[in-house]
Amino acid sequence: MKKIVLTSIFLCLLIWSCNCTKKVVADTPSALLSGIFTVLTINEEEISPPAVLEFNKAENKISGNAGCNDFSGKYTQDADALNIGLLTSTKMYCDGAMKNEYAIQRVLKNVGSFGISNGTLTLYSRIEKKPLLTAIKNKE
Repeated sequence: MKKIVLTSIFLCLLIWSCNCTKKVVADTPSALLSGIFTVLTINEEEISPPAVLEFNKAENKISGNAGCNDFSGKYTQDADALNIGLLTSTKMYCDGAMKNEYAIQRVLKNVGSFGISNGTLTLYSRIEKKPLLTAIKNKE
């Protein structure tokens, strides 16, 4: 009887620890850096009109729109390190939206890492690890 109780306790602990491991893996930055985000700030200043970023984890592709032009490119990620490659962009001129266009292009060139907390994505600079951009994840 004692063996059955001890075996049952061991199995319960084993199953519980497996569930904890799944939660930790699901909450890693790489699991969260996917989907569509609405940009709230660039260099700690609110922006208008809103910009959108989309991370496609399967293709390691970033794309978006900063109020006028669409852009896209490739990115690489290692844990919370993030490197965004060269971006291609459409070349329309939109009165009032170009400030955001230029700002988001500069920011994405200088990204070195990221963090996600409570659905808010923060992109940090390479050298100073200063916040460059914040965005909130859109509901899917």
